[in-house]
Amino acid sequence: MVPGQGAGPLRFGASRAELQALLGPSRAFRRSPRSELADQYEAGLLMLTCSEAEGLHLIEIPDPDGVHYRGVPLSGPVTTVLDDLRAAGIEVTADESGWVLADGAIALYTPSSEPDAQVDAVTVAGPGHELLGEIVFFPAGADAMPATSSYLVTPGVGVGPIALGRHRDDVRRRLNGGLCTQHVAGSREPEEDDFFHDHLAVRYGPDLLAERIFVARADAVLLDGINLLPPYPATIEDVRLLLAEAGHPLIDLEAGIEIAGVGIQLLTMRPSPSPDGRLPVACVAVFAGTGSPGGDRDQPFDLFT
Repeated sequence: MVPGQGAGPLRFGASRAELQALLGPSRAFRRSPRSELADQYEAGLLMLTCSEAEGLHLIEIPDPDGVHYRGVPLSGPVTTVLDDLRAAGIEVTADESGWVLADGAIALYTPSSEPDAQVDAVTVAGPGHELLGEIVFFPAGADAMPATSSYLVTPGVGVGPIALGRHRDDVRRRLNGGLCTQHVAGSREPEEDDFFHDHLAVRYGPDLLAERIFVARADAVLLDGINLLPPYPATIEDVRLLLAEAGHPLIDLEAGIEIAGVGIQLLTMRPSPSPDGRLPVACVAVFAGTGSPGGDRDQPFDLFT
């Protein structure tokens, strides 16, 4: 692993198509309902995450046998790995899921904090995606109403009480508190708030204006009387049929569908068809305009829950 460059033949910035040509077939998945797609290459025991703008920016190796950093093996008992890293003059810092080194560019994941725990996985993050963020909780806003689990979507406007284009301060003032990751200076990771009491998440642009609203848990997310997030066993195909019958033009995504021209996407955890069978809607995403920011429309780009 080489911080800022990649791991072995994998180089940050490589396109998804280049990686597929190098490594062969893969399966796409989302770690969480609102995350971008990652590719799992089973033959090489790799998980790679790309974006359209940056290409490859995250490499995960679930079985790190043979993985080294500055000559130090990163597999085996964590105590041995840490001792060897420190003996090589490499500083390591504990976090909630293991250990971080190389200024946050490399993370070691362990199943427990026991001394004999094995290093289960190794991650290397690309420039601007270093694993240094701090989780911060914030309280309910002054104008927050009791939390609800049903929302009405207004295309081009927002979801329930939250409007697109509103400043983060205004969004937080209207909702019941939550958490965010406070990124270090220079991070390219998006600014997001997770309002877990309200079952909403909001992503902000560089000016901290709301540009994307996610609903991943709700009794109903309604558009023209259609529930876009029905409970299982209803699937995305059931919702597709209702939307088509109501006259909504639809665009297929690699792992979901988009209602054309209104800034609404229904996302699934895997592309269809899936070995897991018919897929439920995992998340409804609402954004301004008619494009598909951060999505996977018409092209194969791009934490399992």
